[in-house]
Amino acid sequence: MIDLERIRTDLPSTVENAYLNAGTFGPLPRPAAAAMQAHLAEALELGRIGTRGYANWDGFTEAARDGFARAAGSPPGEIALMHSTTEGCNTVVAGLDFEPGDEVVTTSHEHPGLTEPLHELARRHGVVVRVVEPDRGSIAAALGPRTRLVAISHVLWTTGEVLPVADISDDAHAAGALVLVDGAQGGGAVPFRAADLRCDFYTYSGQKWLLGPSGTGALWVAPASLDRLATPWPWYLSRDRRSGPEVQDWPDARRLDAGTVTLTAMTGIAAAIAWHRDVGGDDGLRHAATLAASLRGLLEDARGIEVVACAAPSTLVAFRTPGREPAQVVADLEERGVLVRQVPSAGVVRASVGFWNDERDLDRLVSGVSA
Repeated sequence: MIDLERIRTDLPSTVENAYLNAGTFGPLPRPAAAAMQAHLAEALELGRIGTRGYANWDGFTEAARDGFARAAGSPPGEIALMHSTTEGCNTVVAGLDFEPGDEVVTTSHEHPGLTEPLHELARRHGVVVRVVEPDRGSIAAALGPRTRLVAISHVLWTTGEVLPVADISDDAHAAGALVLVDGAQGGGAVPFRAADLRCDFYTYSGQKWLLGPSGTGALWVAPASLDRLATPWPWYLSRDRRSGPEVQDWPDARRLDAGTVTLTAMTGIAAAIAWHRDVGGDDGLRHAATLAASLRGLLEDARGIEVVACAAPSTLVAFRTPGREPAQVVADLEERGVLVRQVPSAGVVRASVGFWNDERDLDRLVSGVSA
């Protein structure tokens, strides 16, 4: 069982508001804020260089890597530190070899953080991007001899549908293609182990469901696929310069790390993930899933609301209010202390249900929309 009183005490923004927008930014926990404040105070008073400064650099980044690894159920060596999910998508797209006429299969419900890198790939390198409906059958039917990559979401940001990533990965691999998964709405929201999804690359955010600061994210790389990926943006620590007198190649995903990650943010994400695991964990994910199902039922029973159907729902709940623009609904709800968002491309209002929410938050949303 989770301790909702403790959780909400550590998340003061969830007390003032019905916080239902972790799909954009999650509520920041007190331990994460405290860790960042402590690092800033130390940097201000003692400086950021010297033996202590270098030790902090290594310690903070490895603590963040360990946290992201635990969130994905993987060893730390399979994790590259990113500034965002989008940077993870770009790292994969830029690190793979493509030739004109090669094909990428994606879906019509992907976030611009994935579609924009694919658009640039098509524009600059003559790669054909095939856009299909987000279901296994449509994706499998689009696979061909020139397909080099399947790029899909774990959880659709538009509807909350959880895609059958493992099955899609099997189909793609049988056709000779690699699989990149945008896990922005998966990591920290739904239970998973990256290896069990059988994909090659899984990228996810720190500031959303893992409740960390912005400018944090990770890219998980399957060990068997690491050699398929070049280092697209080399920097000072793309190779190991600290383990000995000679520069050495990293043997793992660290060579893909984004350059100069913010150490203050690294302290925050490490503390946020540790807190997330301590007070939420699997029980928290089950609590959120139960609440999301309850919200779907409440909205379906309310007049003037159309809930977007999902065969495999997640903790995202999307709905429409015929006759009212989603942006206006979001603004009206915010005035009532209910934080949600609109998804313009889908014409929906989207609620993100977390383990910090309770039935009162759901009632505030439903009564606010009904009003």
